[in-house]
Amino acid sequence: MDNHKIVVFLCNWGPHAAFQTLQDTCCAIPREVRMVRIPCTGRISKSLLFKAFEMGADGVALIGCQTGTCRYGSGTDNTTHNVESTRGILEMLGIGKERLRWATFLPEDADGLLRFLQNFQKDVQVLGKNPAIPPAAGSHAPSHPRPPSVLDEPARKLLAEHDIYACQECGKCSSACPITLVGKPFSPRAMAGRIIASGMSDPAVDADIWSCLTCGLCHDRCPSAIDFPEFIRELRALESPGGSVGHEAHGGFFQSLMRTMT
Repeated sequence: MDNHKIVVFLCNWGPHAAFQTLQDTCCAIPREVRMVRIPCTGRISKSLLFKAFEMGADGVALIGCQTGTCRYGSGTDNTTHNVESTRGILEMLGIGKERLRWATFLPEDADGLLRFLQNFQKDVQVLGKNPAIPPAAGSHAPSHPRPPSVLDEPARKLLAEHDIYACQECGKCSSACPITLVGKPFSPRAMAGRIIASGMSDPAVDADIWSCLTCGLCHDRCPSAIDFPEFIRELRALESPGGSVGHEAHGGFFQSLMRTMT
């Protein structure tokens, strides 16, 4: 039987205490569950829910606080809205709305949480693997790859054209970035700094170029009005002179959804 991947975004407050009880008492938590501890389920936007499915999750669950107990006030209501919208789009795509679940638990309801996880695992087994088409092997590489050193001079020109040197290192781009907020080691300003320091030869630069959603939130927050999304789009064009795609599942459709849902 294929091992399925179930991503569980777990609120740091009430539900996490229940999950911790399950771990402390060695309960039979399904091995397919990958728990991600977050400050509030209301912080998980629709774009991040799509990102989980794009990366191959067979099921995604958000587990938060019950209505009226959220430390941040609106977290439960925000999550309910995001999940309902995302489930509708997943159903339209043919992936299936049942792959996304939303539940709330109190700290003392460890038994209820365990039943939820076990039932969800059984449902995912019945649904099978995520039908989203993964990136083809090697699709992130151009059909005629260029040595990184050849890209250094064009990249430096892009740095000047987009006035990247005007960056004030204030961190506002990182504080707004949905990729950074979910815990990924990504930062628009850090990526630009690596290009300035090491050129395109730094392996982290390639990963960052294709991680960005190009949603534009960093541009909106930047006091220097640096257009990082356009800068990244042009870097992608440098890496793919023949028009080949990057790290894109399902023909890039998830990327388009994530940009519009951010």
